[in-house]
Amino acid sequence: MKAIYIHIPFCNHICTYCDFYKMVAKEELKKKYIDYLIKEIEMKKEYLSDIETIYIGGGTPSSLSLNLLEQLFQTLAKYISLENIQEFTFEANPNDVTIELANLLKKYQVNRISLGVQSLNRRILKILGRKHNKKSVYQAIRILKSVELTNINADLMYGIGNERFRIIKKDIRRLINQKVTHLSAYSLIIEEKTIIGRQLALGKFKPMDPAKEARIYRKICSFLTKNNFIHYEISNFCHSGYQSKHNLIYWNNLNYLGVGAGASFYIDNIRYTNIMNLQEYFNGIDKQELNYLETTKLTDEERMSEEMILGLRKLEGVKKESFQAKFGIDIYQKYPFLSDLISKNLIIDDNVFLKVPTDKLYLINEVLVNFI
Repeated sequence: MKAIYIHIPFCNHICTYCDFYKMVAKEELKKKYIDYLIKEIEMKKEYLSDIETIYIGGGTPSSLSLNLLEQLFQTLAKYISLENIQEFTFEANPNDVTIELANLLKKYQVNRISLGVQSLNRRILKILGRKHNKKSVYQAIRILKSVELTNINADLMYGIGNERFRIIKKDIRRLINQKVTHLSAYSLIIEEKTIIGRQLALGKFKPMDPAKEARIYRKICSFLTKNNFIHYEISNFCHSGYQSKHNLIYWNNLNYLGVGAGASFYIDNIRYTNIMNLQEYFNGIDKQELNYLETTKLTDEERMSEEMILGLRKLEGVKKESFQAKFGIDIYQKYPFLSDLISKNLIIDDNVFLKVPTDKLYLINEVLVNFI
């Protein structure tokens, strides 16, 4: 097992667009959760000896107190050689970043920070229900760099109402000037049970026209590549050597461990999702067993489908030789319609990889639907 994802389901407030499993909670519940999270880690310690990447996400991990974070880090250090970890990512809200937090992260070998920026524009931040501003983002970056935490990702969001590309371009330029090493750009997905989803149902929110959203996406890709960012996955860009090693494990369809309420993980062709209800999560661990929301053993057909869907998100694509070695069948024999996609220039065969051309990435869903 090379990777572990740790889910912290707590936030200081709920953003208008977020559909992840999260809640606002009192310190007492957070403490109980960390106690049980540590018990789950101990239950899975047999998987931890070869871990190379750690990702603590949520929710908002930085909403935890320093004492609770240190308890979690001490447990990880007990079972994982943190000084040998290739990548240790910690998600944080800009407003939560203090010198005390930065020093704690540095102490326990965290070497990559993912900041939930979303936007630097005051109006867009208000629509999204975010509480920070551009000054707090700059301050967070300065604090992190002061303790030599320089591998910083900034999450951005686009496709919000009538937002124009010039707003996003200004945000990107500012973040480039702040010397972030990685940028993730995600389009706004409106989920029914979110605040924006309810606003949409009431006619109080107008989604962006898909054609306009596609144009903005293409402009984002162009602007970032012109500024020396490598476009390596449909939504992810980085300076050379700063690809997310942890996320590449997902996109390469490899095994990974997950701990925490609502966490998903993948072991030996079985996908697991931990129960989300905290009381049920606690009850299961009290019985030295885990309550799963679902477990799915993938068929060979489903494994091949996921290999294509995840692999084609990467700009390098799917390696034909690796597909054959993994599944014992030629990729064209399995998917004869690939020839048709190639004739339409929706896929390129460069003799080693099958990939979606960069100028067709905005059409990727039209490609991926063929593999479902």
